[in-house]
Amino acid sequence: MAAAVLTLSACSDDTLNIGNTLTQQTDKLNISTADYQVTTRTVRKDSVALTTTVNGQPTQTVVRLNADSVLFRSSFCYLGRVKDPETGAYVTSEFMTQYNLMQGFSLQSEAKIESRSNNMAACDSCHLEFYMESPTSITDTLAALKIRIQELDHPMEEDRRYYSNFDPVKEGYIRTDGLTIDKMFSYCDQTVKDSLRGLSNYYHNIDVKLNKPYTDKNGVTYNNYGTYIMQQYYAHPEYFKNAYTFIHNVCPGFYVSVIDGEGVYTEIPDMALRMYYRYKNDKDSLIKTDIALAGTDEVLQTTKISTEDDVLQMLAEDNTCTYIKAPAGLFTEVQLPIDDIYRGHENDSIMTAKISFQRINNNFYDEALDIPGYVMMIPKDSIYAFFEKKMTPDNKQTFYSSYLNSNGRNATNQYTFANISSLITQLAYMKRKGIKNEGEEIWLKQHPNWDKVLLVPVQMISSATTTTTTSSTSYSFENCMSIVSTKLVGGTDNPYDPVKINIVYGKFDK
Repeated sequence: MAAAVLTLSACSDDTLNIGNTLTQQTDKLNISTADYQVTTRTVRKDSVALTTTVNGQPTQTVVRLNADSVLFRSSFCYLGRVKDPETGAYVTSEFMTQYNLMQGFSLQSEAKIESRSNNMAACDSCHLEFYMESPTSITDTLAALKIRIQELDHPMEEDRRYYSNFDPVKEGYIRTDGLTIDKMFSYCDQTVKDSLRGLSNYYHNIDVKLNKPYTDKNGVTYNNYGTYIMQQYYAHPEYFKNAYTFIHNVCPGFYVSVIDGEGVYTEIPDMALRMYYRYKNDKDSLIKTDIALAGTDEVLQTTKISTEDDVLQMLAEDNTCTYIKAPAGLFTEVQLPIDDIYRGHENDSIMTAKISFQRINNNFYDEALDIPGYVMMIPKDSIYAFFEKKMTPDNKQTFYSSYLNSNGRNATNQYTFANISSLITQLAYMKRKGIKNEGEEIWLKQHPNWDKVLLVPVQMISSATTTTTTSSTSYSFENCMSIVSTKLVGGTDNPYDPVKINIVYGKFDK
């Protein structure tokens, strides 16, 4: 019965007679529908209630909501600086990364290493490699960008949450007398032959050589950074037991910042600390080889986003529409008309609650930013908990909408949430219960966001699991760190038809 009702949420002319066909004549389901206007606005900075547990009791505190500071949990980093064609403001992305040492890491015996420095095993060469992918639509593939690579003084710690406004320099994470290298690059490296760049397995990359003399914290100088790591391996094998001991005793990681140029903004899905050396095998043959330590999601990575607050605040104050903008930019707040929905329908069941948000097409700029592929609807006061606790949309209180359908199209140019009835029901119940226990005035004062949700741009992360008999793919969502933007119909001065939510009620008559 419920499935049949869901298919009729569009409410045809026969909707009001559906009760006669779904149930016994003595137990008729009456269906009615109504549309209610929804209030929306753009949010940049605001207040939300954060509930924590102290001594077993829930405690509520008010914290600042900053759309320009989102939790970073992505499995890859972002790098670049571009000018937003909508605002003329610059968006800069920089990152910190550690390098993963696999369990059981080992090198050949020291005596077999042919490469030598100061009569000890050494590396011939050492490189940092950053592989680039999925540049934003406004990236100029030939634009030159200058980056700076700096050695960290101490590692990032796992018990801390790193948001996109975390500044490693201000926080004292950079080793003041440590390794520092500047590097110019373009997304499309013209120094690489066309024949190589045209190969299917070619990845655009930034190759940073670490071959100058390196001095560690103890004042010992090595002919290059790779030699430092190799000699630490033979002097302190306990430092190479696992990634934690390696990061805390040998290589805490690097910070990569943008110091000049613009026009490039790209994902860095893979990176490596690669060391080249020579050794002799058991047959006394000379072997040239390399070993790479990867910057992966098994170790900590952060991305720091810098935007221009005053420009984004001007967009937030534009009441003729609302915005969804990333990375770390603008959210759309939706105030759901819960009281209106239940007024006169106190004894009815809400069968479906459908709401769509119409995009306003970009007709003003020669270059258009990418459209957010996924938008999450999250209760406003739950925005931090959702991402910090790695929650997934449950289609009860949190929902997501994909801009493109399974065929890669969007005929309606909308973000549609087909049925948020469970959220409507939960919010109404929460209010009734709160008022009963605490009184209306007190409860409403403590929960000013009780009927509000946020539309947040997110990116979908897939994870494949394979066993000997089965394989499956799970999906999770993280804050979107790509450069995306869209305008939606809405706002207090909306010149278009108002945003509405369609409700289908059901009621049994005996």
